Amino acid sequence: MAAPRSLPPDRITRQKIIDSALKLYAQNGIDGVPVRALTADAGVNVAAVHYHFGSTEALAEAVFGELSERLNAQRVMALEAITAGAAQAARKPAVSAIVRAFVAPYVGPAASTEGRLLAQLILKHRLSPSPMTERVVGKHFDPMAKKFVAALLKALPEVPPGLMALRYMLMVSTVVLSLSDRGRAQRLQRLAGKKAARDDLQTMEAALVDFIVGGLRAPVSGP
Repeated sequence: MAAPRSLPPDRITRQKIIDSALKLYAQNGIDGVPVRALTADAGVNVAAVHYHFGSTEALAEAVFGELSERLNAQRVMALEAITAGAAQAARKPAVSAIVRAFVAPYVGPAASTEGRLLAQLILKHRLSPSPMTERVVGKHFDPMAKKFVAALLKALPEVPPGLMALRYMLMVSTVVLSLSDRGRAQRLQRLAGKKAARDDLQTMEAALVDFIVGGLRAPVSGP
């Protein structure tokens, strides 16, 4: 997100650093971007990073905080439109529409940058949680997740709330792990023996939605 020219010079510099970090984190991983590579891309010096953020971890938190707030606000807006439309029509919200609202950042036009970075954040929090990821997830993801769980319970009232929360977590894992198959690994491509469906975002979205909807609608079994 390029900094508007109307911003004060300090704010422009800060936003340039965030924009470069977003791009480079998406390309090389959260922990794979040296400070000097970041400053070279942003056209600033190392002192500017420390002046605006204090540390590279604080920079990462600012990047993820800004990205998460913006993308999750878009998801919640789409979700609220779905539930409001269903309520007005006196029907249950469509499960597929809820799932599409959830996966949108991962398969939309910015999937290769913002979507990839969002997936990296969730994976990092799952595999090696830190105070930084705890703060970002607690502030920007937990409130959004509760809204999606509530909407799914309206769509599928036969599923107990605790089980729906678990199915929501399984949905998150499905999306994030599917979209993390990038770079040289590309296991999907090896298994498919042809161009991976992951490279076609429309195909990927359709496959994710079909698979997740099937799981969310699965009959309730067990105790």
